[in-house]
Amino acid sequence: MIQYHLMQKLQPILPDLEWTVDYKTADDNTGTVYYEGGGSPGEYDVPTRFPRYMVYISSSDWGYAEYAAQVVHDALHKLTNESVIVEFFKDGNVVATKSYRVFFIKAASEPIPLGVANDKMDFSVNFDVNLVENKEEE
Repeated sequence: MIQYHLMQKLQPILPDLEWTVDYKTADDNTGTVYYEGGGSPGEYDVPTRFPRYMVYISSSDWGYAEYAAQVVHDALHKLTNESVIVEFFKDGNVVATKSYRVFFIKAASEPIPLGVANDKMDFSVNFDVNLVENKEEE
């Protein structure tokens, strides 16, 4: 949903990482924003949605991986009141757009060290989001 928007917020503050959405393209120094589903909408507040996102950091520089994970946490935790336009593509052309109001982003925990694989330290930073889709009146 808004993972591209989150990636665009993180790219300028951690430019040494290769940033992607929903998949990794590099073997080292990567940051990837994944959409992870989320909670069900409130019973009486149906327009409000509660998606979850994970930012996955991987680097052979273990100290930098830890630093980057903390920067991600600090940059997105308690972020409020943002407008996000999401574009949908077919054959490289925009076929639809949706507009969202992000009310609040909250870190689900401190950054989580996932351990070392292939000499790279991996961290997961998880976020819960409250947002609503802006619907145009017809």
